[in-house]
Amino acid sequence: MGKLYLEQIAHLTSRIQVLEKQQRKICNEAEVTRRLQTMPGIGPITTLAVETFAPPVNEFRCGRDFAAWLGIVPKQHSFGGKTVLGENLKDGTA
Repeated sequence: MGKLYLEQIAHLTSRIQVLEKQQRKICNEAEVTRRLQTMPGIGPITTLAVETFAPPVNEFRCGRDFAAWLGIVPKQHSFGGKTVLGENLKDGTA
């Protein structure tokens, strides 16, 4: 029974490697995905997700608008009717 599981793992591992190779190829063909991958921490999966789901980049006036579209907003420190914006947060964590 253990041999069956090991064979399945080997098959799935090879399939994953083929899919990752295809993904890297697709990401290196398009200019947008190539440029996105130059950013630290951005790899093939993220670049494909941005290209697939995000509106065209020329619809955003600046990087801050894109960050807001992603849901990354600056931390607010409000007092006395004045709003002071701090570092960008996602889901309330720094």
